[in-house]
Amino acid sequence: MITFLHDKLKSLLLILLGIVGISFIFFGNWTPHGGDPASAKVGQISGRKLTLNDFIAAQRLTILDMTLQTGRIPSAEQGTFINLQTWLRLLQLQAANSARLDTQPDQLVEAIKENPFFRKDNQYDPELFQRFSANFLSPQGFTGERFNQAVADQVRIRQLLNALSSTAILLPKEAETRLQKLFGPVEAQVIRWDASKLNSPEPTQMDLESFFKANEAEFAVAPRRTVDVVEITATGSTEEAKKQAGEAAFAFTSQFFNLPEGKSRPDFSSAAAQAKLSMRTLGPFTPKDNPFPGENDPRLVMAAFSLTSADPVSDFLPSKNGYLVLHLREEQPGRSRALAEITPEVRSRWQEQARLQMVAQQAKNFADRANAALAAGQKWEEITKAYSLSPEKLPVFAPADEKPLTFPDADRIRPAVTQLEPNRVGGFTRTANGGLSVFLAKREPAPASTVGTTLPKISSQLLNQRRGQIIRDWLSGAASQPGNELPQEVIYQLRGAL
Repeated sequence: MITFLHDKLKSLLLILLGIVGISFIFFGNWTPHGGDPASAKVGQISGRKLTLNDFIAAQRLTILDMTLQTGRIPSAEQGTFINLQTWLRLLQLQAANSARLDTQPDQLVEAIKENPFFRKDNQYDPELFQRFSANFLSPQGFTGERFNQAVADQVRIRQLLNALSSTAILLPKEAETRLQKLFGPVEAQVIRWDASKLNSPEPTQMDLESFFKANEAEFAVAPRRTVDVVEITATGSTEEAKKQAGEAAFAFTSQFFNLPEGKSRPDFSSAAAQAKLSMRTLGPFTPKDNPFPGENDPRLVMAAFSLTSADPVSDFLPSKNGYLVLHLREEQPGRSRALAEITPEVRSRWQEQARLQMVAQQAKNFADRANAALAAGQKWEEITKAYSLSPEKLPVFAPADEKPLTFPDADRIRPAVTQLEPNRVGGFTRTANGGLSVFLAKREPAPASTVGTTLPKISSQLLNQRRGQIIRDWLSGAASQPGNELPQEVIYQLRGAL
């Protein structure tokens, strides 16, 4: 990977930092009023004012951290995520400083040598480090001392997080219970609720206006792109073959970047023909489409929609056979539509939502009454007969079995079953035609062989989840401590989806 940290890297990172810095201005409710925006206050950590310049400097260190930890440079599309990680890093360093955590020289050396970024054939390779220094650190102005401090900060943060999460414990039998719910064979039945059989009420004009306003973006005409694509394929699956394909892709794309002043960008189709690369045209397609045959990486579509008339050629992008290069052929902007233009479509969608809400309430009412009747000793067959329902009996299966399940909506039924106790009806689960409810008749014990091999893995997984939750709770609390002022959006993310 380091082989491809080439002369495009410097401009890529400068663009990335520019986008991240600009996105930060809109990330919080902060707008500079007069003076130099770069020196305006954007937040506060431990009572210390942070200017935009301070934050961008912290972002550079966060990008270095992310590159070292993941082995790849974060993309410009990750601007919001980088902002969040920068604030978290500042909070963690504040706590590490308060706890007087320090690193020894041997810890620093070990952290560098153990980083997968600098290892080849399971050994530390000084040449990889030198390439990284020449192609990443030097263009970004990272001195050896600054890099060492960044690594030392990584080590101190790791010490802090390890200390915080060391209090995580599992409750007695917690892992065993989880294992049984995942791997214990179950006998289950399904009741399917068909929303299309219900008559939806007719919406009022106010209903339509409110529904349209709440979902206006979904009714808009999506932007579309048409792109030309060339693929540089690897001659095999070996690392050497991939390396050669990458070098060929780099050579092809380099002619479109870092152009000398006064020199125009080459014609893409002519360059492809000269390189003896066949060109395909894909599109028009929207951001929700996948026009790339055989490819499942959503970053390809994201890359296509990041192209502009000023920058119409992408960098080389990984594909299943090698690398793809995209060229913007045509751009069709999206547009909003007025309610009067699409009233029948809005009415149809409103009625569809209304039928789904009705069937969900119907399923909930049944589950509440059925569970009460089951608890009172009534038989499941008697309950369903009283409601004129015809449950579908499923073949015996274990929710976490790797073998494919052939009955419809199996991937929705698996998680529903794991949440249930025997002789209970679960909640409403959406499907393509409406929804379903699951009745768990019986759960058998998991096979002894599965218990022996899987219980340690589940215990470890649960413990790691508990550790992660402790760290998330701590970060949320630290962000609200006196002396810390973070953008409101960061606080929402910490309390919600962190």
